[in-house]
Amino acid sequence: MKKSFLLIFLFLIVFQSCVVFQATKVPSNNLKGSLVSAVSKSPKIVFLGDSITHGRVSYDYVESIRKHPKLNDALVVNEGINSRLTVQIIEQLDSVVSLQPDFVFILIGTNDLKATLSKKEYDRYASLWNLKDPASEESFVQNLTKIVTRIKKETKAKLILFSPPILGEDPNSLPFLRSKRFAELTKEVSKKENVLYKPLHETLTSRLSSINFHKKTPYIQNTWSMYWTILKYYSTTYSWNDLGDANGYYYLTDAIHLNERGGQIIEKMILETLITP
Repeated sequence: MKKSFLLIFLFLIVFQSCVVFQATKVPSNNLKGSLVSAVSKSPKIVFLGDSITHGRVSYDYVESIRKHPKLNDALVVNEGINSRLTVQIIEQLDSVVSLQPDFVFILIGTNDLKATLSKKEYDRYASLWNLKDPASEESFVQNLTKIVTRIKKETKAKLILFSPPILGEDPNSLPFLRSKRFAELTKEVSKKENVLYKPLHETLTSRLSSINFHKKTPYIQNTWSMYWTILKYYSTTYSWNDLGDANGYYYLTDAIHLNERGGQIIEKMILETLITP
């Protein structure tokens, strides 16, 4: 009996480790790898962001873009990593400048805004990234401006800013309203710096309002629920849409990340910029 229990326990540990590996695996086409291997391709397209861009715990829109038949000759770089804030994007700018891309798409802000929701949320990021300064609207704007101005100054890339997506799907909840505010701040930076802005948050909000039958599930901080959703994706045949439906979301998987329905909205916005009809 004890031996059977031990074997089951060991199997669960190994299984969990495999899931964690899949969820956190760094994209092979990240900035570092691209600088070494495929800089001769054209155009060079860089995606900067967090887990939503990383595509391991949500719909991988970057990989779908990379496989588009009209972009066979393009270098598509996925520089998205789980849990990043704007300050971690700043740390990648030397590599962005070295690559001299033709396009830079930036989708960032979800973790910045989550870090402003509570001390518990902030402490998780502070521990993960050894943060020294508090997260705030002001720090987000300052960091995003620094990212945009350096790319503009030191490259010839066409720069595109996306508003961060919705946080939860209850438009009256505080997390959703905070995500709306960070979308507004992103738009203000894009206007001030004269770069192209893509209204991801606004589009998701508008479409949600037209889905009368869909319940509006709010974001509630629950790391285990997020991990359970990821575990089910990598251990079953469920799609991200299936998991979102099970969790009570239409465009999201776990109140944070985009499922196929949500991810294909941003994918369409990207292709409108990259491919001329």
